[in-house]
Amino acid sequence: MSRPDLLLVSLGTTLGWRVADERFLEQVEGAGASAEAVAVRLGWTDRLRRGYPVNDLVEMIAARRALTSALRRRRPRAVVISSSTAAMLAPALELPYAVRLDCPARLNRPGHRNAVLHALERRALRRARLTLPWTEAGRAALPPGAAPAVLVPPTVEPSGPEPVDRAPLAVAYVPDPKAKGLDVLVAGWASARVADDGARLHVYGLDPVWGRAHLARTGVPEPPGIEWPGMAAAGEFRAALRSARVFAAGARWEDFGQAPLEALADGALLATVPSGGAFEALRMARELEPSLVAASLEPTELGRAIRSAFELPAARAQDYRRRAAELLRPFRADAVRETLAREVLPVLLR
Repeated sequence: MSRPDLLLVSLGTTLGWRVADERFLEQVEGAGASAEAVAVRLGWTDRLRRGYPVNDLVEMIAARRALTSALRRRRPRAVVISSSTAAMLAPALELPYAVRLDCPARLNRPGHRNAVLHALERRALRRARLTLPWTEAGRAALPPGAAPAVLVPPTVEPSGPEPVDRAPLAVAYVPDPKAKGLDVLVAGWASARVADDGARLHVYGLDPVWGRAHLARTGVPEPPGIEWPGMAAAGEFRAALRSARVFAAGARWEDFGQAPLEALADGALLATVPSGGAFEALRMARELEPSLVAASLEPTELGRAIRSAFELPAARAQDYRRRAAELLRPFRADAVRETLAREVLPVLLR
């Protein structure tokens, strides 16, 4: 029977969470501790997920079942639960545990209808020995009485060397056309009128048929200059970021925003709307160049930001990239390992 230092309960309901959990395990082991993961299986209950807060209830019950089963087979020294949702119905543990979260429920599940979730979250985060938010906004939104917080983001690294020159290209990542504001993005692109000068927008993350259907439903015509690479491999997407001048974002909500951070790491200028949520790259974008951040979710405002990004003088763009690399320093793998070794593992494993 194995006895890892840490057992990670991985809810893994999205690709972003699964990748983040894999990277977290790598960083824990790089910091000198052993770690194993238990995946949460929804099974037949997945059919019950039709909307919130029922989705959360299904997921938290499945997470409790996975944790209870795993603890019968393994004897870890501590537990890390990925997401406050997965922790909400966790049994009272004799072991110390921490909760990793991109965004607290009190921020991304607001309102009276989610009051029970808020109460369960307060209890789970109060019982924990540590909370491990991904972002400063997530840390600021933790409920009163939550365990001490240590910022432990998913790692974000440059994917290759800085190119000699960048194409007149904007890249977007839109896995969910409604939440990620495909209609805002495309209407903003049209408003920017940079396609008149030969610029192109490549929309990654969804089937073009699905994307065009969403545009039709929202009454947004497809303007010139858009291509739809769809669901590309990670290496292809990062190569596009390295060659692009701009990353354009029209999301109404971002719980974390991995793709915009990767864009900054690969040297693209971030032209974005002020998305709600614990959107870490938004804070950086405002510090780097406020003119590239739209004043609202209105497409015309995003269009202005996109055009400003394409027109930013070369020297200012290069300075932007240099300062972005400094802001992303805490997201580098060596920095995350150092945080785990200094501030997390000694507290959980003592």
